[in-house]
Amino acid sequence: MQPRPDSLSSPRESSRGSPVFSDLGIILRSHKLGESDKILRILTREHGKRSAVAKGLRKTTSRFGARLEPFTCAGLLMHKGRSMDIIKQTEIKTSFQEVREDLDLFVRASAMAELVDTMTEENEPSPELFDLLLKGLELLKEFPGRAAFVLVFFEFRVLAVSGFQLRVTACSGCGEGTGPGEVSFSLQLGGFVCEACRGDARGDAGKVIRISAQTAALLAWMSGHDLGEWPGEYEASPVKGDLVFLMDRVLEHWMEREFRSRRVMKVIPGDTGRNSEGGGRNG
Repeated sequence: MQPRPDSLSSPRESSRGSPVFSDLGIILRSHKLGESDKILRILTREHGKRSAVAKGLRKTTSRFGARLEPFTCAGLLMHKGRSMDIIKQTEIKTSFQEVREDLDLFVRASAMAELVDTMTEENEPSPELFDLLLKGLELLKEFPGRAAFVLVFFEFRVLAVSGFQLRVTACSGCGEGTGPGEVSFSLQLGGFVCEACRGDARGDAGKVIRISAQTAALLAWMSGHDLGEWPGEYEASPVKGDLVFLMDRVLEHWMEREFRSRRVMKVIPGDTGRNSEGGGRNG
């Protein structure tokens, strides 16, 4: 549930032109600065992505109280600086401590934060992405056993909001149906392709991926639903490995980079998941 705004988290600017503002923010990542400070990468709801210094945050007597660790959602009062903001006051809304203390959930939350960090520009407001990230973290916390599905659905929705809507209800080449059975997904076209269009794309070595009919149906379902909704047969249809494999390839292809958090997921013993199986393959 969206934290309720108050005097600290409601976006505002000083009426006298002072560069002080308040907003609701989610900590994407942090690193140490000097002996007691931290630099925080924050996604605020109305002021976009910011870099800010929290002075004395690492002291046991810090006025910030609860540490502003990654994924924490807090109401923030900040002073705009030339290169970085300075955090003046905080009010923790949700710490997501449970997510940080579970290795599997931590890595998946890190993947969410890394993707949003990649998709957003400095100081450019993106309330919809903020709300998606907050919802994704809440779902990890509330439904840890469904973490694999939460992450891939989150990635699917982030791509759509950012203008990279996957075309998964018909052939992305000709617009016709793809037929029964296994389905081909073209990285170049960003969606399903029928057998005829797949034949035309054979020159794209490694750019066409075969996925199961069940995974194709789940992708089509995701295109018409919001994060936080569940497929009717979810319990009987755990997330397939080919869906995880497909999202890995889609993100790396379209973002033109390898995500560190996804690389970590691949080497964690017993991961990725609690509810995934199988694997995908190139067509």
